[in-house]
Amino acid sequence: MSIRAREGRSLLTLVGVTVMIVFVLAGARLVIPAKAAAPDPAKGAEISTQCAVCHGSDGISVDTSVPNLAGQRYPYLLAQLNAFKQGTRKNPMMNELARPLSQEQIEDIAAYYASISIHAGQATKSK
Repeated sequence: MSIRAREGRSLLTLVGVTVMIVFVLAGARLVIPAKAAAPDPAKGAEISTQCAVCHGSDGISVDTSVPNLAGQRYPYLLAQLNAFKQGTRKNPMMNELARPLSQEQIEDIAAYYASISIHAGQATKSK
């Protein structure tokens, strides 16, 4: 085989390998999952209207036996809602309400309550 024939084969092999690498990389891009959208507090506010019955319209509970949600940290709220959904935290009402929620809805609700600013005030003396 002549030198020219070997060079031609080497060039074809190099081109073939290059094309294959390009296709592999392009295909890899197709299987990389898209980054999920950031939690949306506005959507969470819409979803949480049923939560207001017990937790208050502003996330401050209307009952001392029900926790305040306003100003809680996002990871905490996320963990609790997921625990209710999975049934690892037991509360019949919350388990039923959380069960049908999607992960996106749980993240949105947690983002909403975490976004509410609370300010400590000073108690006034009663007369």
